[in-house]
Amino acid sequence: MRHISAILIKFVMVTIVLGITLSVMTNLTFTDILYVSATVTILAYVVGDLLILSITNNVVATIADAALALATIYAFNFIWEFKNISFTDSLITALILGVGEWFFHKYVAKNVLMKSTDDVE
Repeated sequence: MRHISAILIKFVMVTIVLGITLSVMTNLTFTDILYVSATVTILAYVVGDLLILSITNNVVATIADAALALATIYAFNFIWEFKNISFTDSLITALILGVGEWFFHKYVAKNVLMKSTDDVE
């Protein structure tokens, strides 16, 4: 149940950020944004939140999550034929997500990984 709650929180956060940024900067539909959000959420949760955060700290995990989001969002530019996601669009979105990830990692460390908050900084 801890993982389900954390994934849902992350998905909502990612969808809101992508919904605001990518709908303004690109020609993506809401359905497209949901696909990108789901992909970013799953990849970043497994790699950044469960693997990297559990063995490092919040700074490293936040940078890794932002980089993974950047790569994932930009990769969708090559998957869809008629959609345009520029590198700049991806970078701006990933930087904003990075801010949210900083706070989300504190939640994950305390409620999912059961780490002391001193270990998270």
